[in-house]
Amino acid sequence: MPPAADSVTRRYNIYDPSNDISFELGKAEYLLALLFDGQRNLEDIAIVALTQYQIKVNLEKLAQFERKLLKLKLLSKQNTPKAKKFYDPAMGITYGPFKRYLLINLVKINPQPLLDRIYRLMPWCCYAVFVLPLLALAIASFIYLGLHFDTFMDDVGRTYVQSYNWLLWHFPVILTSIALHELGHAMACRHYGVKVNDFGIGIYLLLATGWVRPEQKQWSQLPLKHRVITILVGPLVSLLYAASGIVLWALFHDTQSILDTLFVVMVVASLVSLIPTLLPTFNGDSYLAITEVLGQPRLRQHAFNYVKRHWRTAPLKDISPALRRLYWSTFLLTCLGWIATWYFTVFFLIRLFDNP
Repeated sequence: MPPAADSVTRRYNIYDPSNDISFELGKAEYLLALLFDGQRNLEDIAIVALTQYQIKVNLEKLAQFERKLLKLKLLSKQNTPKAKKFYDPAMGITYGPFKRYLLINLVKINPQPLLDRIYRLMPWCCYAVFVLPLLALAIASFIYLGLHFDTFMDDVGRTYVQSYNWLLWHFPVILTSIALHELGHAMACRHYGVKVNDFGIGIYLLLATGWVRPEQKQWSQLPLKHRVITILVGPLVSLLYAASGIVLWALFHDTQSILDTLFVVMVVASLVSLIPTLLPTFNGDSYLAITEVLGQPRLRQHAFNYVKRHWRTAPLKDISPALRRLYWSTFLLTCLGWIATWYFTVFFLIRLFDNP
């Protein structure tokens, strides 16, 4: 999309409909990018840029620009072997091969029109005077659950051990919880004037997952307080969803109906699905909040890249001692966290299936 006639910056917007990602290029960058037609080599592009557009660029800079366009997937090479890893240009994260082959997208949309409509109809849902009383009620419901915990656990045992009715509700409850969780993030972005480019829900390694991708430039310009609030809104909405399950269970748990199973699953499944995003060993909300507070985006990936370079006897020398300590701490704590997570997962499954 060319810049508007009254635009001050005169930047071109490049939109990729396959993933709802937009890029901005200056006029010179845009004209150079158009010259990469798959037929010209770098020398030809440099000559055409100089003769047609009076843009003088050396071959080294041109090669760097080509690599940048390829990395952002604005260019592609023919007869290139398929990458073993999956690079997400919106987040700047490189994932392993599992992400490419085992992530199944259930929902993937540009949510901005929907967010605008919701905010136009219900702007009060983003105000503290509405959210804080709901949080107080949620806390009260969890206190009630603690006071009746034995009764609740009896219902959990009947639901998950003595029948399979919970399978009917499990994935609908999980997907609803994730959708509301991500909608919380997205509405907070809308409240603070940050455009959301992508909203998605998928299945990864048989687990449901979700994501919201704000426009990175607008997101990075938000005050830290607003970024942290936006991150915390997602878990808050998940807690409200679980709290609604507690209220419904308290009202109807004596009915012994199939809806009683639904209310138990609403509490258990929504809280269990919240655990990964609260553990900083995963790329969830806690990890994102930590990186925002530290001012170190993609901290884990940088830390692991640093350790790999160190083991290959090619350490980065222009890193401060404080950043070096941060990278090593991140690497070690992440490894310990992964080991502990898998240990407790296997331990829980063994106990669950060994239970007579």
